[in-house]
Amino acid sequence: MEDGQNAIKILARDEAFYFKNNVGATEDQKCDWLSCESERVSKDLDQLTLDPHQLKYLKGCALNVGNKYNLKAEEILIDAAKMNPTMFEIWNELGDCIWKKGDKKGARNCFERALNQERNKVSLRNLSIVMRQQESVTNAEIEESVKISKEAVSLDVTDGTSWYILGNAYLAQFFLCGQASNDLKCSLNAYSKASADEKVLSDPDYHYNKGIVFKYLDDYNNAIAHFTDAISIHPQFSECLSELNDLKDQILKTRQLIKNKGKLKGKNIAVMLRKLKEKSLSQKPTKVSMTTFDKLNAGTNEDKAINCILISSFVPNGRTPFVCICLDTESNCFALNIYNIDCGKAPKLGDVMTVPYPQKSAVNIVIDNELNDFEMLRIDTPLNMMINNRQLPRETLAPLKLTTTALT
Repeated sequence: MEDGQNAIKILARDEAFYFKNNVGATEDQKCDWLSCESERVSKDLDQLTLDPHQLKYLKGCALNVGNKYNLKAEEILIDAAKMNPTMFEIWNELGDCIWKKGDKKGARNCFERALNQERNKVSLRNLSIVMRQQESVTNAEIEESVKISKEAVSLDVTDGTSWYILGNAYLAQFFLCGQASNDLKCSLNAYSKASADEKVLSDPDYHYNKGIVFKYLDDYNNAIAHFTDAISIHPQFSECLSELNDLKDQILKTRQLIKNKGKLKGKNIAVMLRKLKEKSLSQKPTKVSMTTFDKLNAGTNEDKAINCILISSFVPNGRTPFVCICLDTESNCFALNIYNIDCGKAPKLGDVMTVPYPQKSAVNIVIDNELNDFEMLRIDTPLNMMINNRQLPRETLAPLKLTTTALT
């Protein structure tokens, strides 16, 4: 049994490192290679002296390596489960196999049956993933997904894959449960611990997901670095390439609009500033001190707020954040990224915004041999804002939609 498991581990490792060891290879080339190698390992297993259910289990594992569904693997694993329904490893492998053909309900049933036999990290982390990939997911299920991922980590704190899955669970919680930036920080912490595993580091999805975290933390340098790493491992990673290009376009457009003050002429800017100052004077006293952009500290300003007027806006590639180009009462021009907002109910040109607890950061990055340096603010929820001295209703919220590119 051990010899067979080792052969499959070697195959799985070679599959994980395929693009790293075969620079420039295509997805089709990888599929052809894996198909041949899986069949070879499966046939070699016949030389071992094993119980029938063990042999079928290992053959199913060999044919199930990779992200593509294999009908033969499913049939063999079903036979193995019938022979020994108490072996949780068989249920885990069968669940992983039928998951690849899109049967998430069946996969979840397999992982739960495995857990009925023994609490194990593979079942826990796979159940965590499949729970948050359902068509309709509640906040409670996302929170349970995080809890289950934590349990998987607790069973083996040295397992990089478990840390990676926990990082993904926190990322899903960010997207689906209110976009709390603390979820991103928890995700980043889990990813950092996962990085001790060389296999995780070779996974382009790891770098892609980590890049997404940095992007939504407005840390564009690290986001671009990880998107670039993912593409260097897997040059045909189209989703990642799209994210990278979209982010570069967002940075370039933001910088240009700040530099040109929203392309407004001097007369229009004067009108905007006069409206901003009038609104600011009529504003009721707030619990935090009002200030201007240049007096904000880097990071979160928990005891301050800023009044500004919207002079331009855009939504990168129709997604998020809602990027505002603003002026404050001292004519400072800067970007404000608003998350978790319904763009149909977002601020409009000429609206005066009161932004409490603004988070300030700097962008300093070279794109196409040109330095892009500017400062910006972010706010995680529009419910903390006021527009034209009015609090925004809850209907203004619009949670992000989470899409997945892999089974993690």
